[in-house]
Amino acid sequence: MKSTILSFTCCLFAGSQIAAQCTNSGTDLVAPYASNTSNKGVMFDITATNTVTIYCFDANLPALSIGGYEIYYKVGSYVGSENLSSDWVLIGSEGSLLSIGLNLATPLSIPVNRVIPAGQTVAFYITASNPILSTGLLTTSSSGYTTISSDPDMTISGGIGITYPFGTITNDRSFNGTAHYVQGNALPVEFIDFTAVKIGQSVLLEWETESEHNSDYFEVERSSNGTDWNRLLTIKGAGESSVNTIYHEMDDNPLDGTSYYRLNQYDFDGAKIVLKMVSYNNKNEIDENEIRVFPNPMTDRFRVFGDKSELSLLKVFNSIGEDISGNLTVTCHEGFTDIAFRDETEGVFILKTKTNSQVLIKK
Repeated sequence: MKSTILSFTCCLFAGSQIAAQCTNSGTDLVAPYASNTSNKGVMFDITATNTVTIYCFDANLPALSIGGYEIYYKVGSYVGSENLSSDWVLIGSEGSLLSIGLNLATPLSIPVNRVIPAGQTVAFYITASNPILSTGLLTTSSSGYTTISSDPDMTISGGIGITYPFGTITNDRSFNGTAHYVQGNALPVEFIDFTAVKIGQSVLLEWETESEHNSDYFEVERSSNGTDWNRLLTIKGAGESSVNTIYHEMDDNPLDGTSYYRLNQYDFDGAKIVLKMVSYNNKNEIDENEIRVFPNPMTDRFRVFGDKSELSLLKVFNSIGEDISGNLTVTCHEGFTDIAFRDETEGVFILKTKTNSQVLIKK
């Protein structure tokens, strides 16, 4: 399960080809490249003095190394959530990243694109994901939780080293890297989620935005390896919108095995942003107990996908354990169930199916 605090929305920066432009735009806050130790991954906090938009990160990677990397985030400090994978959200991954060299800034080609409101702390976890790459990130020994780097807009604090994924902790390890950002919320698209789920023999591709500005169209690309992409479909954007908009399209001929879907958004001026990449395993046998919820966080409705038997017993509980299922409007479909949540206040809820459960966030 992955969840986030109600006030935090995933947003995207409107620039052409984010990975290429990131290191040439905005402001850089550099955490010293002064490595004296190494770890598989590193966790650290960023606290915003003024509202900032984090574009992406550079990191200090071992010389001559090449490997896969992942970036996660959570609202609030990493402290207390070091080993709780359910507290973290995967931002993205890179399958084959080559180090520029020791104590040099290697750009991580993973668009981060997260807004941190003034006064809020957001934790990040950058880690090597390749099991044979024992050393993923170079770090510096520190004397406890401390300020790593700061400027008038934000402060980088922490941190710890940690094995992949969410494993053994090494305390007092400082992040060596660069945060690329701009002041304020510079983002035209407030993006909530993108998911791919099985419906019969097809794949339902669904995404939701909270608002859009100058939004021309969306593009979904498909890949068999996460590297080579082909356009699957396009759909017209909302243009100008300040309300939640849900989009859904079908892939009626999914690839055998694992497929990767990448959602992109284009402005009217042709600028492209990468919103999110998801994977889907088109296996012959599915886990009958598996459920997936979209969107989460939600505003007034959500869908829960799963086997008919698994969804036959479905209940929703509020934060104090009361069963509120009778207050909700439930509509059953083949392969998923719609639940309208309009009359409930904001907060955290628990969805329980026949053998599974998941945290729901209503904002």
